[in-house]
Amino acid sequence: MKDGYRWDGRLEVGSEVIDNQHKVLFDLIKDLRNAMHAGVGTKLVDTLFGVLRDYAFAHFQSEEEYLAGHPLFNEHCLEHYRLLKVLNGVILDYRNGRVQDVANVSDFLESWLLEHIVDFDRPHLAVHGTVFARLEDMAVVDEFESDVETRRRHPRIPHNEVVDGDIHANIYNASSLRNGRGKIIDMSPGGLMLEVSGRYRVDDLLLVGCTIGKSFKMEEKVQVRSASGGRIGVEFVLPSTETVEFFTRLYGSVRLGRARLD
Repeated sequence: MKDGYRWDGRLEVGSEVIDNQHKVLFDLIKDLRNAMHAGVGTKLVDTLFGVLRDYAFAHFQSEEEYLAGHPLFNEHCLEHYRLLKVLNGVILDYRNGRVQDVANVSDFLESWLLEHIVDFDRPHLAVHGTVFARLEDMAVVDEFESDVETRRRHPRIPHNEVVDGDIHANIYNASSLRNGRGKIIDMSPGGLMLEVSGRYRVDDLLLVGCTIGKSFKMEEKVQVRSASGGRIGVEFVLPSTETVEFFTRLYGSVRLGRARLD
């Protein structure tokens, strides 16, 4: 099995935000490659395909924000539409059993991304080598309303939905292809803190599933941001609409800036 594409600085487009998103896309494709070669269940592979599609959609939105007013804006947007259409076709082929060689799928997806960066992103985004200003609002995870009355209008979670017991989570490490368990000891709209027994590394991509309270079931893709002393801090990667709504209710006025569009 080939290791897959490794990030090359020659693909940089002059925007730290966009470059980092490209790196995450390559990581997601690598996770798919590893999972499919390991022969994991179709449900998990389908979940990873869904995460890749959701992240690609949000990434293309970011690029289009940068390109607003560019003379080739419409051309670039049409290319994004074509790329998503091709990706959906690959996902449907997998779901319908038409994929014979899993290596061909990951190789194709890497070429799918590489060609877009080389043929469209670099020529359109790296204008005369200008470094784009970082979009600070894209880095915002938690946004709080300043007006107290506005905060009070948001519904809160009823007391009869809250439980005092520990919150245990199932963890699948898409980077190492290992299953594990953990206990959530803290949570915020931006991510979770877990006590774990296995080995995790910074930047590992995980699927975390758990039940919070009596009824809210959460399954989210997260990325490890810190790992020390049997604890890991993880950040949500494009949380689902349901998770966004849950934390909005839990915290009253919280808004997540990077919700996944379901």
